[in-house]
Amino acid sequence: MQEYMYIYGINAVKESLLNKNIKIKCLYVSENSKLMAQIITIAQKEHIPVKQVSKQILSKLTNSEKTQNVVLEIYKPQYYTLEELMMKASQKPHPFLLILDKIFDPHNFGAILRTCDMFGVDGVIILDKRQVELNATVAKTSAGGFNYVPICKVNNLTNAVEYLKKHGYWIYATSLNDNAQRVDSLEYDTPIALILGNEGKGVSQKLLQHSDFNIFIPTNGHLDSLNVSVATGILIYQIKSSQQQL
Repeated sequence: MQEYMYIYGINAVKESLLNKNIKIKCLYVSENSKLMAQIITIAQKEHIPVKQVSKQILSKLTNSEKTQNVVLEIYKPQYYTLEELMMKASQKPHPFLLILDKIFDPHNFGAILRTCDMFGVDGVIILDKRQVELNATVAKTSAGGFNYVPICKVNNLTNAVEYLKKHGYWIYATSLNDNAQRVDSLEYDTPIALILGNEGKGVSQKLLQHSDFNIFIPTNGHLDSLNVSVATGILIYQIKSSQQQL
């Protein structure tokens, strides 16, 4: 049975309407402003049904009061298999995958997907359980970035890591342990997969042991850790910058 999800917010909805890969069921709006008229025009050109409803209905659909008066109902994107994701990434000069170890906060997940799109990460691997899935909040926070980043769901991250290693990937996991190396001290001249841990415990000990390198971001403040979405942006930028110099 086909599943649906909702996207809300002007930027995320507009981005999704313009994406030919998104299968859209319906556009819901609750006002007739000039900006909304532009969005409605885009939908009508694509022969997408448009329904005017109350703000209360929009909030009920999305479980949010911050819809900006527009909601898009879409067919839930299909997840990639690990093999498909790896084959797609292999077409790039420097294959770069991201592995998320039990990210629970949809705002973090959305922000990470937005960063992945902006810096050209080739795909994201998540667990099929104990991990936030694509939902309205993730879509809104990603500002439409979820449309462009392939996502793979697996039932065991350790097995996924070992599969990638057998196919030439080097695995980098974030850690503050004594063996961790500065992210800017290494070269990233092979296909790589970067593991980020969840908001509370970080990367699991098992995944740290299965990684080739443990890395950290050097800082000089009073706190010992960064928000996971912020850390992801810094790490991706550093690694991508290093790759461009190869």
